[in-house]
Amino acid sequence: MSRCIYCYSLITKDEDRCYVCGDKVPGHLRVATKGSRPVSGLTNVIFLASLAFTAFCFFAEHKLSLPLTLGISSALVLLRMGAERLASKKSI
Repeated sequence: MSRCIYCYSLITKDEDRCYVCGDKVPGHLRVATKGSRPVSGLTNVIFLASLAFTAFCFFAEHKLSLPLTLGISSALVLLRMGAERLASKKSI
């Protein structure tokens, strides 16, 4: 718990305004709700399956070149990271 700057009343970490004087709490950040993940489990499975398929294509009889395989894998990683960031920005 902290104290209000103006009236020195107690403020819990969940409050964004002082309940006595009504002033906004400085530095108050909205906490994301627990339980909702930004990227679903299905997205994780599809991502891992696509990486496994890319590795399989590298070792198959008619294989892809190493630069192409690394390019596909890095593009998949960057797309997944971008999707997580976009989803987390929308949830806040």
